[in-house]
Formats: sequence, C-alpha cells, structure tokens
Amino acid sequence: MKRRTLIKSLLALPLGFGVLQPALAAPRPLRVGVDACPYCNMTILDARYAAQMVSSTGKVYAYDDVGCLLDHLLGYGGPKVSPKELYVADFAASERKQARFVPVNQAHFLYSERIRTPMGTGLLAFGTAAGLEAYLRERPQHQGEKLRWNELLARGRKQAWVPGYGR
Repeated sequence: MKRRTLIKSLLALPLGFGVLQPALAAPRPLRVGVDACPYCNMTILDARYAAQMVSSTGKVYAYDDVGCLLDHLLGYGGPKVSPKELYVADFAASERKQARFVPVNQAHFLYSERIRTPMGTGLLAFGTAAGLEAYLRERPQHQGEKLRWNELLARGRKQAWVPGYGR
C-alpha cells in the first residue's frame, strides 16, 4: 500500500466511526422566557423548577414544573412520546435563568403543599440528599415528604400531580 493511501485511510478512520455511532443525548440549556412546556403550554420563567425529557427520537421537551413531566409520562396529556432520558433541575444548584440538570434516578425530591411551584405541585428536585437537607435547614416551614423518582411515579398513577389537569 502506498504511504499516501495509508495516511488518508488512517485519517478517515475516526471520522467514519464518529458517523456510525449515535450521538449521545444530553439535556440542553433552557431558553428561559422562550421554551414552553408541552404539557401545560406555559412559558418557562424560572429554571430552578424545570425538567427535561429527551425522546427516543432525540427531540428535547422542556417542562416548567417537575409535575408536568410526571403527568406527561403517565399519559395525562401532551403529545405521545417515548422517553429516552429524563432530567430535573437541581433546585439548590440552579439559578432562575440557568438550570443545572441531573438524571431523575439520581435526584432527591421534596414534596410539600407549602412550596409554591409554577404549576402548584409542591415538588422540588435536588441533586443530592445533602442539598435537600440544607434547603430544609434554611426553610423549616417547607418540611414535607422526601421522595425518590419511583415513588413520584407510583403516586402519580393514582392522581395527577398538576392540580386541575389529568384524566
């Protein structure tokens, strides 16, 4: 084989493998004030309460409240989707204009009727249990139930999380 042909082949090798491998899905930055929730149609105004779904086709859905994501997944409304990846904003690490997303299975959730969220679900997500505990030390009036993702889904199967929406 000629040296020039060999060099061209070796240079093209990484490009070929990159094309053949599917792109990894990941949460994308929210466009606060622009993105709208597919479940309730509200514009996302505070990224600290947000959630995201990446569908099996790669489409990204942004939610203004964790409850909207839950209700959408459970079939209470919104377009039919097949989820691939699910993320929630870490309330403690996020800011109003920028969310820091964590996978739902790693998140720790706090539910309290005293917490005001965009859709009135009373759900906050935290990236760590320590973040949740620190929040409760600062705001003891928000004491409530500490839940994990599977517990939220189980409760949502009985009744929609978003008040006034659902079956």
